[in-house]
Amino acid sequence: MARANMRDLSFATFNLLNLQVPGGLTYSNSPPIEDTPEGRDEYERKIGWTAAQLVLLDAEVIGFQELWSASALEDAFRAASLLDQYDLIARDAPGIGRPQVALAVRKDRNGNSQIAPGAGWIPDFPADFTFDKLRETDGAEEEITVTIDHFSRPILHAVIQSEGTRPKPPGVSVYVCHLKSKGPARLSFAHPRPVALQTYAKITKSTVSHIRRVMEAGALRALLDGVMKQEDETAISPTVVLGDLNDDTMSVTNELISDQPTYRVIQKSRAGLTSDKGLYSVERLQQYRSMRHVYYTHVYKHKRESLDHILVSEEFYDHSRKRQWSFREMEVFNDHLNREEFEDLGASDHGLVRAYFDWHPMPTEIDVA
Repeated sequence: MARANMRDLSFATFNLLNLQVPGGLTYSNSPPIEDTPEGRDEYERKIGWTAAQLVLLDAEVIGFQELWSASALEDAFRAASLLDQYDLIARDAPGIGRPQVALAVRKDRNGNSQIAPGAGWIPDFPADFTFDKLRETDGAEEEITVTIDHFSRPILHAVIQSEGTRPKPPGVSVYVCHLKSKGPARLSFAHPRPVALQTYAKITKSTVSHIRRVMEAGALRALLDGVMKQEDETAISPTVVLGDLNDDTMSVTNELISDQPTYRVIQKSRAGLTSDKGLYSVERLQQYRSMRHVYYTHVYKHKRESLDHILVSEEFYDHSRKRQWSFREMEVFNDHLNREEFEDLGASDHGLVRAYFDWHPMPTEIDVA
């Protein structure tokens, strides 16, 4: 999509479904693409499909999940004839079962990088985000300790400085995430086997999975609080979260991440004027302006789910007094889901999401109150 203004921004999230070079390992229960003529042909088909989606997305900023090989991502951009147009932040997976997230940011019109120095991965929870002997004072009045202290897939953080000088747009903090899935956790059955695994193995594995995802969501929210909350009411902190959050928009985990900002649905309302820590879902922004809209990015046992999200701070919300960009539209590319002809091409099992924002700061002379 062509930009009307060099300050316009578009964001996308893309689960690559185990993008790995032939012979490389992914999950312990997932056979690799073999490094044989047949395997290399399979790899080229997957690279071709991935490259076609990159061209289709045509986004300024793209967050990726389930990347196992940085060179494979480069191959996809090269096949799309886009490698010289983007800066890639990517790394190889450190081992089996440990996929990485990555980021692509389009260079400016002069071929310069728009990524500020200091981009990198965040493996650990904030040091003070600890659940050690918390004691409830109402209800059960039990002691709670949770020792999880790191993300199952490290979060990638970068600051994007888009083009333009008069005025110069503010830098945007981008977080690329892939939270723990709802699938059962893989737990050790070594002796001495925990009692819960002896009696309730399936329930225990599922429960642990949900506990980890909730803890990761809470830790992400703690990270965001450190960036977004401002003592100065006039300060701004544009922030975008991209990724496979492995839960629906209205889920407990996603509401924890978003801090549940108020949306304005009546013009006379004051809702949405300010939300210092809130993140707005582009899914809901699109739904508020659509007569009919169906949003799903994953199909499991014939159930359509929204697992892949783009969340934006108040600087991207139309009604905020701190607005810098105005929401134009959100699109989901999911025609390939559950269609066998695409499986042979190495298509992802997730839909791709893109959101477009026009540079349109709130005029200072307007009394938005």
